[in-house]
Amino acid sequence: MDDKVSAGIFIFFTLVVVVVGVLIFNPLNLNTNPLDNELITVNQTGNNTTSNYDILPSTTLLTSIPFSPGGYSQSSLSSMSPSVNPSPGPEPSPDPMDHIISLFDQYIKSYYNQSLIPGMAVVIVQNDKILYMNCLGVKDLASGEPVDENTLFGICSITKQFSATNIAQLVDKGLMNWTDPITDYYSAPDEFQLYDDYVTGNITINDCLIHNSGLPVEGGNDYPTYFNDSYSAALYKLRYMENTTPFRSTVQYNSMLYALPGYCAARTSNTTWNELIKNDLLDPLGMTTATTSYYDFMNSPNHVTPYKLLKNGTMKAYDVIPDPIGPAGSMACSISEMANWLRFQIADTGYYNGVQIVSKKELDETRTGKMYMNAKNTSMIGYGWGTKDNGTTIYHDGDSDAFFSQITIYTTKDLGIVILSNGGQYAYNFKICLDAKFRELLKDNDAFDPWPARKNLTDNTWIEDVPDQYVDNPQPLSAYVGEYSHSVFGLINITTNTGTLICNYGNNSQSFDLKHWSNTTFEDPTNNHFFNFTDFQSDGAQQVEVTHFSFPPENGTFNRTS
Repeated sequence: MDDKVSAGIFIFFTLVVVVVGVLIFNPLNLNTNPLDNELITVNQTGNNTTSNYDILPSTTLLTSIPFSPGGYSQSSLSSMSPSVNPSPGPEPSPDPMDHIISLFDQYIKSYYNQSLIPGMAVVIVQNDKILYMNCLGVKDLASGEPVDENTLFGICSITKQFSATNIAQLVDKGLMNWTDPITDYYSAPDEFQLYDDYVTGNITINDCLIHNSGLPVEGGNDYPTYFNDSYSAALYKLRYMENTTPFRSTVQYNSMLYALPGYCAARTSNTTWNELIKNDLLDPLGMTTATTSYYDFMNSPNHVTPYKLLKNGTMKAYDVIPDPIGPAGSMACSISEMANWLRFQIADTGYYNGVQIVSKKELDETRTGKMYMNAKNTSMIGYGWGTKDNGTTIYHDGDSDAFFSQITIYTTKDLGIVILSNGGQYAYNFKICLDAKFRELLKDNDAFDPWPARKNLTDNTWIEDVPDQYVDNPQPLSAYVGEYSHSVFGLINITTNTGTLICNYGNNSQSFDLKHWSNTTFEDPTNNHFFNFTDFQSDGAQQVEVTHFSFPPENGTFNRTS
């Protein structure tokens, strides 16, 4: 055969082999999108016109897509996905978390209406991904506008974690140390002086953050809350309060002293605490709508109304102004931005979106148990965190008269949950039950159902007491009117309007109606205080004992001044 013909045949067959090989071994199909069948929706379902975010299946390619705080549309997901149609293979095994999230969602929906909560929001994050987000109820009972993922709630004592992390940033810079004495920052006795001189000179940043001062549980909180004292005025009054346990012997939770290291940090940085934590921590974490003062919270365009549930079943709008103890409880956040906090804490690297916020060493210091919180030695206190199960669970709640929140992180599972709500005692108990339900679901204890018993207990205890022997009021209302003074608490002013006694506490601009209880005793049903007026003379009662303050022995006797 001619050599040229032979060469031509050889080249032809070679080309055929190459083309067939390409067709066999390259399975790409540019016309198929692997995410076309993904269901990514936001439903407006359930009671109270709530928004319910569907779970993103963790077995899909979504696990490799970076988290976006604004969420993803179907079109944006399609544009991010590769134009590849993989070879058919075995179906992936179902993720157990899908089943857990489904049961948890059912639990919330089945009981939410029994909780009497005006508004609530929940988020569950694993690694860098939101598994579940649900917003329920309304921002305000009058307007009926639904809660959404950007609605601000007060987080109360969860603020403590942010304050401790902010201090950790300054420890990184060498500007503070956990063992610094408070007197390094508050050296003047007219600013800071406790009842015991030894405690005054030796209490440190660490001591304040783990609540082992020996001062009574929440002792002094009445000063900035009911009486609306400034922090400096409230701090000054702590010198009158004796320890109820020896210094550094026990954990006795005290927000007044916890706030002190936050204000020390502000002095170190020559700025306000609000500006310091916003610039150094909140903004870098993408928590740009979070507020650190009650007034900023109330002026924000998207916030819930603070409500307090009274014992007569009335849900009353109620101002909770924690600003004086800001580093211990004044922050408000949305559920979407609390997801950022979960992502940052779950990663446990000190980085967020590639930017170092704090060193891992000092971040871990905030989450390390320092002292046992109970006699059973099952839980320890860290800086703004409780720890249990050998540190595999870290947690904290945040409670006030109007807001109830919870954060729990399961460190070995890279998993965390945040619950935000407003309302009263039912809200407090419901968030406890939701947190416990999720914990038990993680243990495959699907049958665990704490709410019915907890609700029944609340039903039976959240009832107005009735005096054993009711006695009509023997005095005219004018006999109670006047100004009364206490050497520590300050002033209360009793006035009358249209046949009702009215009380104002100190500098607090809110007025509270007093309801006649029995004989010469009246009740402030909003704050659960009782006023027992005594020693009547020609100008009226000379004294009034007010019960249920936190200052030992929980009662304050006020003497008439005018």
